[in-house]
Amino acid sequence: MATMSIRLSDDDKNEADNLFKKLGITTNSAINMFIKQSIRMQGLPFTPALDVPNQKLIKALEESDVIMQELKEGKRQGYTDTDSLFRALDQ
Repeated sequence: MATMSIRLSDDDKNEADNLFKKLGITTNSAINMFIKQSIRMQGLPFTPALDVPNQKLIKALEESDVIMQELKEGKRQGYTDTDSLFRALDQ
């Protein structure tokens, strides 16, 4: 067995530990899974990308801004529960 050491911020380590604990695995197991999958795929097991929203997401965000503004102005009906939504749909 080989030992590997990585450097990361305390915050990132704690967030990763908490996430993997919720998933029922240890951080060490998650890292081993990443390495095994990388070897199996002969590459990264995900597609690296810039953290930039694509055009579809930008359009959806713009539409949600319009909807929220219409709700505030009373131009659009909002619902606080599914029962009232379904009642309105049945009309």
